[in-house]
Amino acid sequence: FSPAEQKEFAIQLQSLAGQCEGSPVPLVLESGLVVPPANLTDVPICLEFTPQDLKPHLRPRKVERGKKETGPFLFTPIHFGGGGSLERRSKKGNEKLDFLWTQNESCEVFVNLLNPLPFELKVSNMRLLTSGVVFESIPETVSLPPDTPTSIVLSGMARESGELELSGYSTHTLGVKSNCRLKHMIVGAHFPTNYKVQVVPSLPLLEVTTSLPQTLSASGFQDNNVTMTASASLYHGQSGECVINLKNVSDVQIEMLEIDINSILDSIVQDQIFKLDEEEVKLLLPIAPNEVKSFKVLLFSPGNFLLPNVVASPTFPQDLGSGVFSSMSASLPGGSLAMRHNSSFRSSNSGQSSIVGGLTTLFHQQPSNSTVEAQLRIKYSGSDGIVAEYCRSCSLLFVLEMIPSLHVTNWDVLPAETSSQFYLVLDIVNLTNQEMELQYTSGKTMLVDGQESCRVPVPVDRCPLSKLSAFYQDSAERNSEERMKNNVDVERICSEHITDLVDLRWHLLASDIRGVASLKGISLSSRMLDIVRMSPLNWEVVINGGVIRTQEEVTWEAGNPLPLKMSIANGLEKALCHLTLSIQFYQDYDNGILNYRMDTRLAVAGATKKIIPHLEPNLKADHQCNVIFFSPGQYKLDIQCCAPENNVATANPLLPTGHIWRFTPTISITVT
Repeated sequence: FSPAEQKEFAIQLQSLAGQCEGSPVPLVLESGLVVPPANLTDVPICLEFTPQDLKPHLRPRKVERGKKETGPFLFTPIHFGGGGSLERRSKKGNEKLDFLWTQNESCEVFVNLLNPLPFELKVSNMRLLTSGVVFESIPETVSLPPDTPTSIVLSGMARESGELELSGYSTHTLGVKSNCRLKHMIVGAHFPTNYKVQVVPSLPLLEVTTSLPQTLSASGFQDNNVTMTASASLYHGQSGECVINLKNVSDVQIEMLEIDINSILDSIVQDQIFKLDEEEVKLLLPIAPNEVKSFKVLLFSPGNFLLPNVVASPTFPQDLGSGVFSSMSASLPGGSLAMRHNSSFRSSNSGQSSIVGGLTTLFHQQPSNSTVEAQLRIKYSGSDGIVAEYCRSCSLLFVLEMIPSLHVTNWDVLPAETSSQFYLVLDIVNLTNQEMELQYTSGKTMLVDGQESCRVPVPVDRCPLSKLSAFYQDSAERNSEERMKNNVDVERICSEHITDLVDLRWHLLASDIRGVASLKGISLSSRMLDIVRMSPLNWEVVINGGVIRTQEEVTWEAGNPLPLKMSIANGLEKALCHLTLSIQFYQDYDNGILNYRMDTRLAVAGATKKIIPHLEPNLKADHQCNVIFFSPGQYKLDIQCCAPENNVATANPLLPTGHIWRFTPTISITVT
């Protein structure tokens, strides 16, 4: 027919059907003849009929249980039909879909139609044709332009659980009601007879919101389950929290809830950044329809606050015999390091500090912002769904930006005023653009401008012998490998001791942001270790018949002999061997210069060194001498006991190549 004839016949058909509207069922005549229904199956032509899977966060998922032994898997391409016959599976048979639909929730089928007529075709009351479980189809109306494919979505709800068969759709076009079944579509001969999809019992549905803003950047996670994002920016050492709200927007009560956090981070690091209280999650159940329950995820921005390769840094004197540290160390009794600083003072960029010269290089090497991502995975179910062992899963994406706060560029240890403590001296750089208040010990704070540096002395209790008892053993009991391992263990124990005791707290005044800095992983040289760990020796120093107390100054007249007596007692349960007890006088000019050339200023009557071959536990060793000062002035007395490395005698036992234990603080003598 020509296009004009097609249009004319269509108008006539529509007019006749309007006078006697029929239905797509067989017509039985009086003669008994059955007239089959005249369905307009290919008006319009169906180009595509595709049932759609649910969105990822709506898809039912099988609840994971313990795996059962099912025996070996056998595969055969042969389909065993009824009646004992063997037949190949037909390509046009029923097609079982590999996804699930949910009872009482919208299910969709994508349909692509083509109008073969030369005029616009109106198709009304389009509904899905189904069998099996009860299905409520939603009618659709569409106008199809000629020779142009048009896509529509047919939807409905399964009111029962079980198997649902989709066999096509019904239409009302040109006044004719038609049941367009897939198996009768001539043009769409590639369609199966019907599609079969399993409908699971009703499941609850969660709506997730958070107290944090959503992220606008693309995520590296390829997970379609993500329904919400949350972003935060934290400085290194800063803590935060995210309040997560779970609203049950369904009519089904939530009775099962499993929440965990997943990321590509190491599990230890992940647990440090994201903390979830599982007990708090358990208390959320049950969640009734339209009810909202909330819980918190604690956030923390960890950072490596220690500058790597610090030993190679030229900006920090590693030897206490030179520079400002010599002055500070030797001057502790008279003008102690702690007394030189007020309880609160401001940093300076005057250039007098040894670290200022290296700041330009440091700021080119400082850590930059970093971003970590993690998923909060939520599995939930309830009512008949949980009985059938089905659940739903959705995810919340965390995007955490971590911003540098401060950096410890150098460090050293110095003896303190008391033998039970030492000073950990830190060079710290404020990596932010805001003024920072740094609390480095109880009651001691410092103001550090943005991008500026400071030096702080932190008093720390020395590492007790109880933590290091395994280190002090007779050398005969250890081979070289064990001794090396013990040295590593001692450094680790002392490093952890410092990490546990030092509490650096910072506060950005402009934004009122607070955080902490950790010294985890701080490295210590052998000289540092001798100061950090408690001495195994118990000291007693007697000058002119009186026992010297902490920070006690001695006054004496020039020309008179001053009697000195030193005693050391072994506080270990093991004997110490090859000890060398020595004294040394020097002068500190409080300008970084120390004068050890005392030949023209004093004379010592007696030995300045005493070798102690063996010192049993709880026994003492004494040494006495006298000193005569030739001229008035301020003098320092350094008393120390050294032992060769691993308590093994060296070729020259007078050279202190091993451990050095000092009497602290250094004794100050004023000669008049």
